[in-house]
Amino acid sequence: MKSVLFLILIFLAFGCNTKKEDTNLEKNIHVSLKNTEDYYSDLKIRGDEEGASFKVQAMHYQVSELVRDVSTGYNVIYHYLPEAGYQGTDYVEIETCTGGDGTGCTDSNVIRINFDVTK
Repeated sequence: MKSVLFLILIFLAFGCNTKKEDTNLEKNIHVSLKNTEDYYSDLKIRGDEEGASFKVQAMHYQVSELVRDVSTGYNVIYHYLPEAGYQGTDYVEIETCTGGDGTGCTDSNVIRINFDVTK
């Protein structure tokens, strides 16, 4: 009986120690583009209290920025242009903050955009 209880405790101790995925990952987007192409993504964020910031910045870029101004109608737009001549993979993680109640956002999520860059 003691050995069965011991085995159950061992199983619980090691069996429940699995790697958890990021539960805030809202979207996982895959994009293929040439190294001379621009990529734009409207993040559908408009409110005064809402916004976005980089959780992980891309590594191989000429341009990797969040734009929110009159040219975008004050929506948050992500703009990416790969590094000149770069071929390979890249990614960016953007943390979004939405659902503002007048004092700040109420929902925080992460969008990961994976790039396959070709010549």
